[in-house]
Amino acid sequence: MKEIIVLLLTFAILAVQYHLGLMRKPGFGAVLPAALAALFLAVSFLEQTTEYGITGLLCVLAVAAAWGAGRLKAGKHEKAQLDRMKAKDL
Repeated sequence: MKEIIVLLLTFAILAVQYHLGLMRKPGFGAVLPAALAALFLAVSFLEQTTEYGITGLLCVLAVAAAWGAGRLKAGKHEKAQLDRMKAKDL
């Protein structure tokens, strides 16, 4: 059961990052990776090990990749929304 909760939480975080990448203001997408990086670095420093830093870097890169995928599709998404709005107006 614990694994399912972790998996759902991971998918939720990645979905939020993708959605933040689609938004007009791309700076919001940098908040979560920065917070995760700070958290992993703090835990790694407190435990005096590099294990959490390396694992955390991989997690931050995955979250940043989800945001980047959203940024790549942001223009298409915005154009599609405008086309739908124009179609409704006609």
